[in-house]
Amino acid sequence: MANQVKVSFDNSNQGLLQSNGGSTKISFTNEGLAPYELFLGGFASCLHATFKGICSKKKITFDSATYDVVGEKREEVPTLLKEVTTVITITGVTPEKQNSVLKAMEQAERYCSISATINTIAEMKFDVQFK
Repeated sequence: MANQVKVSFDNSNQGLLQSNGGSTKISFTNEGLAPYELFLGGFASCLHATFKGICSKKKITFDSATYDVVGEKREEVPTLLKEVTTVITITGVTPEKQNSVLKAMEQAERYCSISATINTIAEMKFDVQFK
């Protein structure tokens, strides 16, 4: 299964990422998303898709999930990620189902391909909260 995007930049380093699903601006000056923001957003999206698939198979329901992801880069070149902290807030889960949701998220953390990739270079921390 191949994924494809097209990214183009003008002379001032303003870019546009395009795919069949849409487009977004890329910027190094807060006029669009910066490369690491795109990367961390891709990670959260992959984690959620994996989590949602696991929940669906286990017939676990919830109202919403919010992923607050912070990536800290190391100082040495190349400036790879050193640590990624993800706080996940899930709503609409009854107290008796929270343990099942936690187990589903633990599985998602293992099976999400972007999570597995990041895990090879950075320490990953997860905190799941219920509201």
